[in-house]
Amino acid sequence: MLKRDISTTNILIASAGGMIGSGWLFSPFISAQMAGSNALVSWVIAAVFMLFIALPLCELGAMFPVSGGMSNYPTFTHGPEVGFLFAWTSWLSYVVMTPIEIQAILQYSSYFFPGLMAGGSSALTLSGYGYVVAVCIMLFVVILNSYGIKMLAECNKYASIIKFLLPGIAIMALLGHSPTWSNVSIHLADKESWVQIFSALSAGGVAFAFTGFQNGLMLGGEVKNPQRNIPIAILGAVLIGFVLYFMLQFSFIAAMPSQFLAHGWQGLSYPGDSAPLVGLTLLLGLSVVGTLLLIDAAFSPFGTTLVYTAATSRILYGMALNNHLPKLFLKVNRHNIPYITLYANFAVGVFSFLPFPGWQKLVAFLSSASILSYGIGPVCLLAMRKLQPDTTRPFRLPFSRILSHIAFYICNLMLYWCGFSILWKLYVALLLGLGLSLVYHRKRLGDCGASLYWFLSCMTLLLLISGLGTFGGAGILAFPWDMLCLFPFSVFMLYWSQTVLDIHNHDAIDYERMDGAGREVLS
Repeated sequence: MLKRDISTTNILIASAGGMIGSGWLFSPFISAQMAGSNALVSWVIAAVFMLFIALPLCELGAMFPVSGGMSNYPTFTHGPEVGFLFAWTSWLSYVVMTPIEIQAILQYSSYFFPGLMAGGSSALTLSGYGYVVAVCIMLFVVILNSYGIKMLAECNKYASIIKFLLPGIAIMALLGHSPTWSNVSIHLADKESWVQIFSALSAGGVAFAFTGFQNGLMLGGEVKNPQRNIPIAILGAVLIGFVLYFMLQFSFIAAMPSQFLAHGWQGLSYPGDSAPLVGLTLLLGLSVVGTLLLIDAAFSPFGTTLVYTAATSRILYGMALNNHLPKLFLKVNRHNIPYITLYANFAVGVFSFLPFPGWQKLVAFLSSASILSYGIGPVCLLAMRKLQPDTTRPFRLPFSRILSHIAFYICNLMLYWCGFSILWKLYVALLLGLGLSLVYHRKRLGDCGASLYWFLSCMTLLLLISGLGTFGGAGILAFPWDMLCLFPFSVFMLYWSQTVLDIHNHDAIDYERMDGAGREVLS
């Protein structure tokens, strides 16, 4: 049994702190390159979108505060095949996060220790020495996680103080060196500006920066008073993250010296831009702030690795609870931590350190996987309203049908904005996961339920729309008609998701008989 040891403060910090990792080190630069000052609009839209996405998850998280969080919900509502694919997607979006954050630590640390990285500034990869250091850091994080969730939460709380404090110092310092704010100029009149805004949102690291708000769900089985604390953690994390990231983007744009904008924001380049914020502060003569940012470049990603390592292990734990994986993954140590899942993710992470095509491209793929997993919220909320209408809901979302349709449409929009080159890779990853599930359960595709065909049809049609659309597609569907096409598509797919429910054979899920691990879930 997993212990409920995480307090309100610690779960809020785990969710908000999970958002302050490598994203703040790179996203302001990349999104400014893609959209210029209009990147500020990307952050506003992303925050509003994330609040809509978070609302259905608040109801589900309070109903079912189990380890693995939202990776469990589709299994409860739509059966094992769809449940596995959504859990697989959640796991994909989480398992590589720790390696990404550790690579960010080492890339910034290479300022002091150049031997950690190899290659030029435009194509940095880990050196052999850096690879060994990265593996050692990951192993240290795994060991910390294995000593109990209460200890982990306390460690993360103090690390997060630094994570929030130093970006705040950077914001004030940059604003102090940009008295006119003449760089900040929003232009929304032309179509191209909106395409850039939406591209920056999905592929420029903006959506990626919000990844982590759902950590309160993943650790839900170990939260005290989860019915109250999980909604606080989810909504609070989105709001805290938005304020910090928006102000960081604003100060970055305002403080950029004009000589580096001679070729426009799309041609933005300056000395030290491989570590964008540090490079900018040093250009402005803020050497003390630059040094502090270099220090925080280690603390922020490290604190994030602590949370993501814990959350990723709970996804595998939840998958084993739902018979997607062998029961071996349910084993816990004397601190009641699922240690097998920790070391399984460690093994995958070791291979993930192999050279990537770049932070931005990898982040775009991970963003697409995260956004797809967010679709769990509206689909499963409406399903539970239909399957278990009388079940107690500590947090009951008003206007649930309208808000669920909005949230599902938003998820499809954000997936579409990732671009065709990202979506087809996500589609292949889903087919690979489906193949693994069928082999493990010794089933044929024809033996699967109608829910699976709904999910595959949804992804196939979305990929087709993307291939015809403006964002990396053939351009046959011009902007904004491509986005308008997604609205009836989303309405129909959400409606279809409710028609495939097996109401008569549904076993009611009763939280009152659950422990934190989600055992004895059937009433």
